[in-house]
Amino acid sequence: MSEPINNPNPNSTPAPAPEPTPEKTFTQAEVDAMIGKRLAKAMKGMPSEEEMTAYRTWKDGQAGEKERWDKLTGERDTLAGKLTAAEAERDQLKRDLYLAQKGLTGEEAEFIAFKAGKMVNDKTTFEQAVDALTADRKKTTFDWTAPVGGGQKKGGENDVMNALIRGALK
Repeated sequence: MSEPINNPNPNSTPAPAPEPTPEKTFTQAEVDAMIGKRLAKAMKGMPSEEEMTAYRTWKDGQAGEKERWDKLTGERDTLAGKLTAAEAERDQLKRDLYLAQKGLTGEEAEFIAFKAGKMVNDKTTFEQAVDALTADRKKTTFDWTAPVGGGQKKGGENDVMNALIRGALK
């Protein structure tokens, strides 16, 4: 067992307890400075009020930009369709002009255009197809001249037939 500790000096007083340190008090300026430091540390990386206002303005503008973008996209699609239609009409008019210059009209022109349209590919243009289809075609020619005064009468088969029709030959 343990023995009690004998105090050599029984009349001595025990050591006084340490005095508590007085609480530190801060002035209002010191408190404001500490709070400012803490706020600055907490707000580090956070946008300022001006930046937030600019962001909100930008965000509101983006909604308008989306509507504007959608409107422009719609207009572009509409105009692209109109352009395609105009180009198709232009191409058709070019083809009709080419057929007319070849002397083709009416149903014959429609038929040749249809056949040539089927022949068009990467190597053959419409004009080349029309030329190929009309290469062997006989062109109708007319002789618009008539004998004047004592000119010679034509004795060709067509002239004889024309004279019979007119009643000139009897």
